[in-house]
Amino acid sequence: MIKLFVSDIDGTLMDRSKQICKEDIDAIRLAYRQGVHICLASGRMYEEIKVVMELLDIPCYAVCQNGATIVDRNGTVIRASKFQADLALAVQRMTEPAELVTVICGSEGNYVAEQTAETEHVGTRFLTPLIERRQVIEEMANGMPVTKFSIYGEVPLLEQMLETLDQRFADRITASFSDPDGIDVMPGGVDKGAAVEALMQLLDIRREETACIGDSFNDLAMFRICSRSFAMSHAHGTVLTTATHRADTVAQAIYDLIAV
Repeated sequence: MIKLFVSDIDGTLMDRSKQICKEDIDAIRLAYRQGVHICLASGRMYEEIKVVMELLDIPCYAVCQNGATIVDRNGTVIRASKFQADLALAVQRMTEPAELVTVICGSEGNYVAEQTAETEHVGTRFLTPLIERRQVIEEMANGMPVTKFSIYGEVPLLEQMLETLDQRFADRITASFSDPDGIDVMPGGVDKGAAVEALMQLLDIRREETACIGDSFNDLAMFRICSRSFAMSHAHGTVLTTATHRADTVAQAIYDLIAV
């Protein structure tokens, strides 16, 4: 029997119009009523994930910013990870090309050094506004907590950026595509899989009692942790082949699990 169900948000539970279909909401509520713990795992910060929780109208655990923060059903932070200041500054310097938009993510907000037409366009995909923070680099040097960088731009530039980051920092960071035109960079060892595993230990839930669903490369780590993993049917081929199952909707995955 499944005791923990973990769902990605963007491209999985929520469509590009930031809508969640009623069928998915009903299925998640049904699983919750049957005693299944629900966790939302996303690259988004907790304040954004709370918006989704309000739509579901049930208590949920949250894996935020691709595993940088884990929050319980009461809104209490269970675990938090952040960059060391020197590493954050080094990553920031490498993401400065004008063709890219870099969002600096902290536990309390998502920041840009300057609001431009490009940052405003990127900001439309967030559920809470991007915050202009002109002294953010100096504040990072002085210890401002940074949990993640989100970098947007043309795919070839992002692929090159991933290769460069890997060559420079290796296992000091974790980086992957999280959107078709965006990559996320976290501290080393931080990913959705490690966070889901920590939550499983907290709840005393075994691997065979977990299932998850997602659609992107930043979901692969949690696919490897959960005994049953569902890739959305529209996902990239690598994501599809890594998962144990595929589904058109979150509801389809849940009903398949409940029927087992």
